[in-house]
Amino acid sequence: MKLTWLIVFISWTVSVAASPTKQVELFIAAYNQHDIEKMLEKTTQEVKWLYNINDNLVIETEGKDALRTAMNRHFKQHSNARSQIKQSLTLGETVVVIEEAFSNDGASSQCALSIYQMKHKLIQSVTYYAATTCD
Repeated sequence: MKLTWLIVFISWTVSVAASPTKQVELFIAAYNQHDIEKMLEKTTQEVKWLYNINDNLVIETEGKDALRTAMNRHFKQHSNARSQIKQSLTLGETVVVIEEAFSNDGASSQCALSIYQMKHKLIQSVTYYAATTCD
């Protein structure tokens, strides 16, 4: 009986650790630590970073190397960059998040809707929509 409970517990732990929502949380935690390599561990090789601007989908980066380069540049320009999840909704392999991003001095913030698409439990793409003041 103990063995059965141990197997159930381990299975549950693995499924929770690899859930789409958890992967996004870990990705944002790595972002907040400015740990680019840890961020990239949560993405597919062909990861895309996109923006929806005025009904146009713009590809900011495509692939891990491009994301690494962009994040290096971003963290140099925004040395105190950090973000937090205000709300999230998961539907299958899609995680929809309202993210609050804080300014370099932490005095102000803005919120944006972001959609994380997963593939094989890794982030395949992140699409950001126009930022606005947070409620």
